[in-house]
Order: sequence, then C-alpha cells, then structure tokens
Amino acid sequence: MGEKGTVGKRLAGKVVLITGASQGIGRALARRLAAERCRLVLVARSGSQIESLAGELEELAGEVEHASGPVAVAVAGDVTDPDVARRAVDRALETFSGLDVLVNNAGVGLRAPVARLAPVDLEDVFRVNVVGAVNFIQAAVPHLVGQGRGLIVNVSSIGARLPVPYLGGYGATKAALAALSDSLRMELAGTGVAVLTVFPGSVETGFKAKAKGEPYPERKSASRLSPEEVAERILLAAEAGRREVRILSRGESLGLLLGRVLPGVVERQLIRRYGDRPEA
Repeated sequence: MGEKGTVGKRLAGKVVLITGASQGIGRALARRLAAERCRLVLVARSGSQIESLAGELEELAGEVEHASGPVAVAVAGDVTDPDVARRAVDRALETFSGLDVLVNNAGVGLRAPVARLAPVDLEDVFRVNVVGAVNFIQAAVPHLVGQGRGLIVNVSSIGARLPVPYLGGYGATKAALAALSDSLRMELAGTGVAVLTVFPGSVETGFKAKAKGEPYPERKSASRLSPEEVAERILLAAEAGRREVRILSRGESLGLLLGRVLPGVVERQLIRRYGDRPEA
C-alpha cells in the first residue's frame, strides 16, 4: 500500500497486547507492528499458532534491526476467562516492563435470523465479543492509567452501524462493544489513555467458516479488504489520534451513505444480497 511506512513515533517501539492474534486482522497487525519495532504479547486460543507466529516475528524483527531481547511472547487461552487477561497483562509487564497498547481484536461470528437465533449461541458470542474485551480492559486499565498514557483499540464491525439480515445477533454484540468504547473514552478522559473504535467491513479471512449459527449461503463474493489493508488503516488511525475509524470497501461506504437518505432502498438491497434467497 502506498501509505505503508507512515506510522511514526506514537506507536514505534511500544508494547502491544493483541487478542485474536493467530489469524486475520490480529495476525496482520502483529506482523505490521513487529516491523515498527514493537514488542508484542499475542493472545489466542491456539497455542501452537501463536507460538509459531511469535517465532516468525522474531525473524521479521531481525530483518528491521530490532533491539535485543524477545520481540513477541504468546499467551494461549480463552478471552472469556478473566485469568487469561490478567496473565497476559502480567506477561507484558514481566517480559517488557510495560504495556502501552491493548488491541481487543478477538471475535466470533454468528449468522441466524432473529426468529431462529439460539440463545446459547448468542450468549457464547457475547461472551467472546463483549465480555472478552471487558476482561482485557479491566486487566489493562489500572496499569495504563497509573502510567498516565496508553491506547485501547476495540475492533467492532460495520455491522454495528449498518444492520444486515441474518446478522442481527452478531451486530448486536459489536454494537455493544462500540457503546462500551464510547463510555470508556469518557471515563478515561484526562488520564492520558485514549480509546479507538474500529469498524471494519468485509475482510478476506476465514471468519465465516468458524461462525456460529446457520451456514452462510453460497454466493458470488463481494469486494473484500485484505487483513493487511485493515491493519495498516488501524495503525494510521491510532497514529493520528482518531476516536474511531471505518474501514470499508467502496460499495460499503456508498451503502452506509445512502442508508441515511434512502433507508428503504438500501434495506431492499441488503435483503437481496444477504438473505437466504438466491441472487438474481
């Protein structure tokens, strides 16, 4: 990307904790931050995947003349467990003597019409997408506030702002995360700790294959962003001190804009695109 390399002093060399780091946006962020000489705490359920990524980042950091000492450490565990959050923050403090940035990226998808939405699936997704983020916020905030500086990045979804058929449950979890971010930003005002909320659109990951609920129907793929592009845009927004950033394809940006003035038209298009009916 043309903008790559523009991340400056605000993030370079910082200690960053990333949840959901084993794949997709989290993995792309980890690789990009390693190139900025950041030191990383990687959290995911799959210990083997993040251990492998940590080793890969050590090699990548060597190519950019990283300072001596470890570049990345892995913490395997479920974000819904508060002990995992505390352990990850403690690992940052013990290994890197600090923590500057928390990225709440871990998430799970959910597709089902509201009328058939299984409460157990909704509860599971809320625990990951919302409670998991709260666990890490509560573990990190005392340290960040105590040092008088820091950044919390909460990865929501454009589904929190642009409802889509059959994704109401998922969108509800991401809307809840966005609301938490807004309140947290006000609660931390004056402490030196900032909050950035990220609203990605469709991203080219394995997200759908692991989603709970009903299978996604086969259809022609819409234009999707790469995890690397999303990671770059997140870093640029963080560097600029943004409160939120929407990272969308051109079509998604247009849909969001038209939804404000022609909501009925946009709703019909979304039903046609994302409903169970075959495309024309």
